[in-house]
Amino acid sequence: MSKREHTPPIEQEAMARKIWLAGLGAYAKSAKEVTNLSERGRTWFEELMERGRELENQTKTRVKDAASQTQEAVTQQMNARVQRFTGLDPHQLDELDTKLDQLAEVVDKLATTKVAPAPEKPVAKVEPDVKPAPRRTARKPAAKKDA
Repeated sequence: MSKREHTPPIEQEAMARKIWLAGLGAYAKSAKEVTNLSERGRTWFEELMERGRELENQTKTRVKDAASQTQEAVTQQMNARVQRFTGLDPHQLDELDTKLDQLAEVVDKLATTKVAPAPEKPVAKVEPDVKPAPRRTARKPAAKKDA
């Protein structure tokens, strides 16, 4: 007979129990490794997010700086062309624009206020001065010359 058959049932149960415990231990160890991997993965993910935030902020700053520089350059070119075309510098144009705005406000106020019409006065009919046409004097016919 084989050796296995001669193992007492108590020893078989002890061996099965050891195998069972080893399986549970393997499961626990693998679960811990997965958790560790998950922790490492989570840590890497958070680190990548932080680096992404920093890069995003740097990029936004660079874009804002570039946009303001571009806007400033365009404004300078426009001012130079307007000055060349009109002969007025931008400050004079700003003052003129302000005065036009004020004038428009005054005109709008005047347009909205209703002024009572003035009473009508009879107007005397004025006839234009007509000068008599100058008299034409009749010319005498020129004498005929005999040839």
